[in-house]
Amino acid sequence: MKFIEKRETSERFYSVDYNKEKLKDILEKLKDYSYVTIGHCQVAGDITKWPATERSIKKRVISFFDSTKRHRHESATLIPETIVHHTENNCDYVTYDYSYIKLPDLYAYIDLIINDRSIINYTGLFGKVTEEKTGTLNMFYAAAHQDQLVLEGILDYVNSPELTKHSSINDEKEYNYKGLNDLYKETLECFNFNLIAIKEFLKEPEPVNVLSLKLKK
Repeated sequence: MKFIEKRETSERFYSVDYNKEKLKDILEKLKDYSYVTIGHCQVAGDITKWPATERSIKKRVISFFDSTKRHRHESATLIPETIVHHTENNCDYVTYDYSYIKLPDLYAYIDLIINDRSIINYTGLFGKVTEEKTGTLNMFYAAAHQDQLVLEGILDYVNSPELTKHSSINDEKEYNYKGLNDLYKETLECFNFNLIAIKEFLKEPEPVNVLSLKLKK
């Protein structure tokens, strides 16, 4: 794997080795750290076609949810009382919530590495990745920079609320946060970052105010 560490005046290039067998073991243990949480969805189009009664929209949402939930979470369960039809600013759409069993994001990062999965399989985790030049959402860019994004995700996981308090709808008192923190520490120990090159560059000079120079004279 490759990784680039960007600093203010330099870029450091690393080759990254990892302990695959140990990561496999951690991946299995992470299955014990799933929790039930809430997902949100917004849909438009045929969902709101005439007759757009509360009953007809609810029926369409249920049908849509049953046919598409496999693309999100097999464990997903619709919460019918959260279905709301919105009509505002010439926009017509429906929102609803659903509950599902979620594995920690750390599971996804490790799964991508040791099982050679494509980042496209985790659009929920990387769907907001933007291309540096255009600043727009681009999953093709994400796929081309998969190593970098996955490693950044693992390193940034130290700031994840999952390590302290997630959005579980179950009683969090029983959740083993210490166990998850320990597995994260073990995960970090599985990686070796080998520095192979440093590219240094000067900060761009601040523009000179020519008028102020003339006034000083």
